[in-house]
Amino acid sequence: MEQVEPDKKNKTQMTICLRLLYFFVLFSVARSLYAADNLSIAVATALGEISSIDKSELNKRLESILNTHKIKNKNSQNAIYHSLLAESYATIKDHKTPISDSLFSQAIAEAKKTNDTGLLIWVNTLYGFYHYTYSDYINALPYFLESSRNITSLSTGRIPEANQVLIKNAYFFGTIDDNEKSLDLLQSALAITDTSSSEYGQILYAIGLLYMKKEQWQDAEDYFNRTLSSSQANVDSLRYAKTLGELALLYQQRGEAQKAVSSLLENISLSEKNNDPRNTMYAQMQLGRVYLQNGNTDSSWHYLANALEYAQTKDYLKGYEKDILELQLDIVRTKNNPHGELALRRRLEQINQHLSVTDGASIVDKVNWETQKERIHWQLEAEQVKLNRASLLKWAWGAVSVLLLAIIILLLITYKRRLRLQQVEFEKKLLSFQIEKIESETTLSNTHNTLASYKVYLEDKNQQIQRLEGEITKLRDNSSTNTKKQRLSLESLLKSHLLTDESWFEFKKAFMAENADAYQTILTCLPDITESGLRIILLLKMGLDNHQISHLLGVTTDAVRKSKQRIRKKYGDRYDQIFIFETSED
Repeated sequence: MEQVEPDKKNKTQMTICLRLLYFFVLFSVARSLYAADNLSIAVATALGEISSIDKSELNKRLESILNTHKIKNKNSQNAIYHSLLAESYATIKDHKTPISDSLFSQAIAEAKKTNDTGLLIWVNTLYGFYHYTYSDYINALPYFLESSRNITSLSTGRIPEANQVLIKNAYFFGTIDDNEKSLDLLQSALAITDTSSSEYGQILYAIGLLYMKKEQWQDAEDYFNRTLSSSQANVDSLRYAKTLGELALLYQQRGEAQKAVSSLLENISLSEKNNDPRNTMYAQMQLGRVYLQNGNTDSSWHYLANALEYAQTKDYLKGYEKDILELQLDIVRTKNNPHGELALRRRLEQINQHLSVTDGASIVDKVNWETQKERIHWQLEAEQVKLNRASLLKWAWGAVSVLLLAIIILLLITYKRRLRLQQVEFEKKLLSFQIEKIESETTLSNTHNTLASYKVYLEDKNQQIQRLEGEITKLRDNSSTNTKKQRLSLESLLKSHLLTDESWFEFKKAFMAENADAYQTILTCLPDITESGLRIILLLKMGLDNHQISHLLGVTTDAVRKSKQRIRKKYGDRYDQIFIFETSED
């Protein structure tokens, strides 16, 4: 009877476990089927509302990415397809949708399965830019942080649509006032973008905006002018129009009001022709601002009203709506219209409440702060990895210490023999250097110290000095007594290669004898030049560069460069004349 009771108890426990396992499996299968069903619905819904032209463009872009990066993995292909489909659907709807969110989430999950860092950067960038496009900076932040975390350490060749990825990341970081990071990303994008593509003008334009934001007006204008040239060459009239709008702000700042108005009117005209209501709205707002600054309140109100009409149709344009209403508020104050002022203030209060949770100044500050915190977190992670590696190395060194001890004993046995061999090798090398020096000087003497032979002689000296410095550098980190002696021998030989007063006198005499006109020109153009300055000038005339001159004079290259700068500053254009004279003589 006592044996039967435990058996019953065990059977009951087994039954409960099996039932729990059954329900768990059933739940997992149901969840998978539900997720698959939701994905199918999202794909079918998106495809049902996308036009055949958009589908064709989507497929072309998909094939281009797959072929360029030779992607055959099914998860990778699905991640790319679902991302492009989500982007296209959002563009058609012109706002964020649950369908696009679902497709992007699926794309992220599929990309993570591939362990393809480049693909993950691309998908995260597209998802982040989707939130950014509709002024949802808080939700955009984690995706841009994830993409930017790896973007600088990965070859652009491994990232699909690399230049667009860099541009989109740059836009986001520029918006949250991380201007230096944004500029670095744009310069990287510019380096890999073909000048004949419309993207090249897009990047130039974005760099110009950043410089204008930093109040570097001349740099901004230079990049905008380059954008105009690129837009004309690539027949990109919309980019041309946008650039005119930004240049107008620079013109207004310089007091060229009429030029600013003309540029903005052309911007509006081109934007309307290209059927771009958002840029039309922006240009109208800027034109209203310019008219207001110049006291033309009626024209200002007209264009601001037109801009406001479009801004109110899009929820993600509340930031622009706020800017327009603030300008209108200035106008009604000017006209002393208290009723109009009250209505505008009420509307602004409503908009400020909306912006406080989307894309207002407080949100930008919050996103910027979160970005900084995340970067600090990355740095802490990197430091922890270093500590873990250091700990592992410590144990590894302990494990091999016995082996090292055995090796040290063997090394001690052969140490003295090796030292003797090294000394013999060094003496042979030193003798070789000395022979080269003697041969070089003998050759110079045999050729009667002509300038041609001096040129060969100085070049040989430079080569010998360079090899000597290389040998000295090899010995510099070794503190053994024997090595110190070898280094002193080499340094002594190196000093003997320097241009002494005696050798300088001989060289100058040869130069004066063979090139008297050039020498006289130097003295005429550079009166009262010091002897050290004259050495540098004559060596330059011999065709030597800063590095070679520094070798011969025993000074740093920086010292030679500064000496040249002092001479140029002292004598101005006369410094250049001595080299122009040489060219004409040649």
